[in-house]
This record gives sequence, C-alpha cells and structure tokens, in this order.
Amino acid sequence: MTAGKRKSDKTQSNKHGLKDPLLRRLSSAAAVTNSFLQANDLFLSPSQSLRLESLISSLPISPSPSPSSTSAATWFDRFLTSATEDGDDDPRWCLCFRMSKPTFYSLFSILTPSSSSSSSSSLPSFAATIFRLAHGASYESLVHRFGFDSTSQASLSFFTVCKLINEKLSQQLDDPKPDFSPNLLPNCCGVVGFGSFEVKGKLLGAKGSILVQALVDSNGRFVDISAGWPSTMKPEAIFRQTKLFSIAEEVLSGAPTKLGNNGVLVPRYILGDSCLTLLPWLVTPYDSSSNEEEEESVREEFNNVVHSLGLHAVEVAFAKVRARWRILDKKWKPETVEFLPFVITTGCLLHNFLVNSGDDSLEECVSNGCAAGENGGMRKDAKDDEEEETRRLQGEAYIGSRRIRDAIAENLRRVSSRR
Repeated sequence: MTAGKRKSDKTQSNKHGLKDPLLRRLSSAAAVTNSFLQANDLFLSPSQSLRLESLISSLPISPSPSPSSTSAATWFDRFLTSATEDGDDDPRWCLCFRMSKPTFYSLFSILTPSSSSSSSSSLPSFAATIFRLAHGASYESLVHRFGFDSTSQASLSFFTVCKLINEKLSQQLDDPKPDFSPNLLPNCCGVVGFGSFEVKGKLLGAKGSILVQALVDSNGRFVDISAGWPSTMKPEAIFRQTKLFSIAEEVLSGAPTKLGNNGVLVPRYILGDSCLTLLPWLVTPYDSSSNEEEEESVREEFNNVVHSLGLHAVEVAFAKVRARWRILDKKWKPETVEFLPFVITTGCLLHNFLVNSGDDSLEECVSNGCAAGENGGMRKDAKDDEEEETRRLQGEAYIGSRRIRDAIAENLRRVSSRR
C-alpha cells in the first residue's frame, strides 16, 4: 500500500507539474491579449473586440488588469473624446452604433429632451442600449465599456431605454397612404407580411420561432407591427386577431379609384400573400391551381408583381432590421423569449427612424438574396381546407373582392403594355 500511495502521489505531482506551466502560459497569453485589447479597443471593430473579450473570459484564469483598464475613463468616454476630433464624419459611429453621429444625437434628443437635468448622465445608458442592439453584446461587456456598476444595472438600463424608444417612436407611426407603386398598383397603401425570429430549444416546437406581422409602406417603413405570435399559429389566424385587421377599414378609408372598362371602384387596399384571405381591402395573389376564367398571363403577371414588388418589400425590411440590429439575428434562449417581441418592435421602430433620417443604408443589407428570404418572409404552407372553407363562406363579399383584384390586374396589363 505504501508503494501504491507513493505512485499515486507521484502521478498527481506530475499532473500538477504539467498544469502549472500550462496555466502560467495561458495567464501570460491572456495578459498580453488583454493589454492589446485595452490599448487598441478604439481602433478594433466591435466584432473583433467582443470576440477577444469572449475568448479571454472563457479561459480558466483571470488576467491581471492593465494600467489603462484601471483608469476612470470608460471605453465610451475615450470613444467620445477620440471621435470628437474627427467631427461628424467619423465612420466609427456607424461601425459601433449603426448610425451617423448626427442621427445618434438626434435620436438621443428625442428620447431625452435637453431641458432634462439628467440628459448628460443618460447618454452612456442610451449608447449602451444601441450598442447591445447593434452587436448583441453581453451585459458583462456593457459593464466594462459604459461604466455600469453591475450586469443587473446594465440589464435594467437596456430595457428602460428600449421602453422609451417604443413610447417615443411609436408616436411617429403614420397611417398607411396610397403611394405604394401608384402606377402599377393604384390606391395600394402597403403590404402585410410576416417575419420569423428563431428560439432555442423546443418551447415552440422543433424549429420554433416567434412570428411578427408587419405592414410595410412604399418607403420600407413599418406602419403597423404586431409581434409575439408563436410559429405554431397560422398566418391567417394571427392576422384576424391583430389590431390591423379590426381597424383596417377605418384606417384605409378614402376616395376609391375607378379602374377598368367597367369602371370598377377600387378602394384603398393593402397587399397580402396567398396564405391570407382575399378581402375588399386586402388583395392577394391568384390561386395558380384555380379554374378562374381570367387569362393565365394576366394572373401570372399580377402574381409576379405582387411578389417581386410588394411582398419582397417586407422581406427587405426585416432583413435590414436583422442586419443592423444583430441581437435579433440569433436564436434566443427560452428563458428570455418573453422579451423578444419587445426587442423586435424596438428594432423595427429604430429602422423607421433611420429611414426618416435618410440614414438607413447599410452594406450588410442587400435587396436580393437577403437573410429574411430564408426565415423572415411569409409562410407558404399555411393554406388548408379550413381556409378554403372560409373563402367559400364569404359568398358575395368574396365575389366583390375578386372584381377589385381583376380590375387591378387589368390596369397592370395596360400599364405594362405601354412600356
């Protein structure tokens, strides 16, 4: 037993002998990396610095803080000082906060009036919120970058500012106006579609996600947003439970347009995908499998325009939201999913603000083949016998809706033939 004990002690001693040099090397490498990060954090892109921070924090040791990290000035303090020297054209504003410096301060002034005594102290909290939305940064990262006392304080600040954005910017939502491609689709006030945001685990099914219904106008802005619907629900069921459905006839009230040889009166309307039901104020594509008497070429041309011009606008709008606010371009944990609809709405309202400010261009956003084309667009598999029965039960109301759609399709053919 004595020999066995000696052998065991020797083995453990050898193990510790191997571990100690390895830990020393890791500690040294972490210290050098941390020192490099602190010395160059104003020049590294957020994705680079956040990646380095993540790697350092994942090590089984904590590097000694460098002299610069123990100074009173936070990263944001030093950023402001450095960026001021380069004026309003410093590209780091767009890189860090996804908007130019003038737009950044314009938004801050809306959320925190200059007369407020706490406006200067609120700036780091505002900046931290925009930074987290833009890069999906952890609360731990916000503590070091913006000077919060704890992660709980950073979390509280984030949701407080998001709530303020929702309150202030939702007041700027406009009623839908008939200016969505007036030549091809006269009296059209926008397009309604769905975005999908994935959730980890099986809380909402094997490939569960949160659905967002949105009405998008001709400028790519979100006119109406209804977030938080489980992907287990069909778009038609969601649509009929939203505020947009209940007030659409009131909101879309206005002078009708006379179209076609028979002078059909076309009221203001919005476009929708074929998974939604045709209504007098909701125009959907023709069913390709139907036996309707309209010319096939007219139906195909109309469907192509509706999809390429109308429904694509929803995909692009959601793609821009994802590309700019990267916190939304990842799967959310089930324990935080209750906050996801709130953050999605925040991102959509910020998107509107940037469009109105003329500051919505972003290299990551492309109009063709964008991220929303994969999981952010309209669901195509939502039609079933129940929806077909709904259409049949509409009777004369559905027949009237078909006349409106036929008149729009005929107008589209006339306009296209002149080109």
